Amino acid sequence: MENKIIKVNDKEILIITEGNEKYIAIKPICEAIGVNYQTQLDKILSDEILGSAVPLRGTTGVDGKIYKMRVIPLRFVFGWLFTINPKNVKPEIRKQIIAYKMECYNALFDLFTKRTFILKEKTEFQVEIDSLEEALKKDERYIRIQSLKGSIRNATKRLNSLDKDVVTEQLALFNK
Repeated sequence: MENKIIKVNDKEILIITEGNEKYIAIKPICEAIGVNYQTQLDKILSDEILGSAVPLRGTTGVDGKIYKMRVIPLRFVFGWLFTINPKNVKPEIRKQIIAYKMECYNALFDLFTKRTFILKEKTEFQVEIDSLEEALKKDERYIRIQSLKGSIRNATKRLNSLDKDVVTEQLALFNK
């Protein structure tokens, strides 16, 4: 088990690594943002998802002593913090919590709508391009462009063949 300490509002927060999972001690986070630990723990334990993800771990605290601590997987911390009412935090960090919640709302919106919007937009562009190309196929200028492109491809093939013949002739001089 590997421990790491980060600071949040001048409070040391313990991060524990077990295998591929990282856990964060809940109590120091509550103390750092000024919410009641027991209230938050009760809320976490009653949550269908979080409740099954907050084991009690015996771990070394920042003071070097062994403590039993409730920890939460790092991947769930951000969702849990999103549920904290800004009215319940220290007044000096209330604005930070509100800004964090706004960022979460925006991130969720972006995740669920922007990609869908962009894919829809891309599809609409492709449909329009296909429609315009289909209409252009009847235009004399488009037909001439396609004919000229074919002539260019043919000329390129002839040039490549000629270049190959020249290289073969040049190499033949050295093989004599």
